[in-house]
Amino acid sequence: MTYAFALLRPQRARGAAAFNAGLLGSGTLGVEVTEPALAARCGLGNIDPQHGPQACPEAPASIVAALDWPLPPHGARLVTLRPDIDALGAMAVLARRRMGGIMDETTLRRVAAIDAADRFQRGPWPGRRPLPRSADAATGVLDGDPAMAALAAECARPDFSLAARIDAVAAWLAAGDVPPVGAALAARRACDLIAALRRSRGVEPWLAPGLVATGRIATIEGTGPAALAVGYCLAPVVVARNPAFLGPEGEPPHVKYTIAQYRAGHADFSRLKDLLARLEAGWGGSATIVGSPQGCSSHLPLARVVETVATCMT
Repeated sequence: MTYAFALLRPQRARGAAAFNAGLLGSGTLGVEVTEPALAARCGLGNIDPQHGPQACPEAPASIVAALDWPLPPHGARLVTLRPDIDALGAMAVLARRRMGGIMDETTLRRVAAIDAADRFQRGPWPGRRPLPRSADAATGVLDGDPAMAALAAECARPDFSLAARIDAVAAWLAAGDVPPVGAALAARRACDLIAALRRSRGVEPWLAPGLVATGRIATIEGTGPAALAVGYCLAPVVVARNPAFLGPEGEPPHVKYTIAQYRAGHADFSRLKDLLARLEAGWGGSATIVGSPQGCSSHLPLARVVETVATCMT
């Protein structure tokens, strides 16, 4: 490809300052660099319409913004803090445009599919429903579309170079090629969820000490990667606390909160971000998902976080 690609480390992560210093500068374009101090050091700008003070529920995903973003010059470095389908897809779009690739109608439909998935554009919350009992049902609960599930798993592979992950998304955008390893990982994730549900008769041991739904808020505490998806079976807003979260590239385990709503409108997440940031610096997110500081443990008690979410329900 015509660009170099790199994954930044959150500022609070060990060794981040020295590591990031070699990646930021005048020839760097950020893509969803969600920490303002790092974004400011991306000399070519930062594609991130969904986060920051100007974010709104109608903001497009980064992959859509990349369709019209001024092309970085050959040899530029593209960096992100979020190795997900949207950020890596935006990088794939920029690389394709730089190489003269045509964004035909089929490719644009696939861009729109990533945009819809990233922005939680999946209709109203379907209401409280039973937890899944089959692998196929689990795939629907976890990721909805099997292609999105495979791509998400591929983008999260720490054993794969960032450029290779971007190549995988680019192949799907161009020809609909679903990465086989990603598909296998997504299928295993669904099977693991079902096995856990069967062992625990409905309450995942990896969500211990429990899954609790009170009104329109589900509270989950544990290390399972499917916490949000399982929580949505019970409530439209989910507060997940992971006591041993591992960052995308193997950061040391730390306490991580993720708060999400099935779609914008159940809670005022702009106000929520502000309130939580006053309690603990570093909270951020978008209109549908808010997270605790990246790269370090949150010190807020779960009860305090849930209480704050409750005050922001609409």
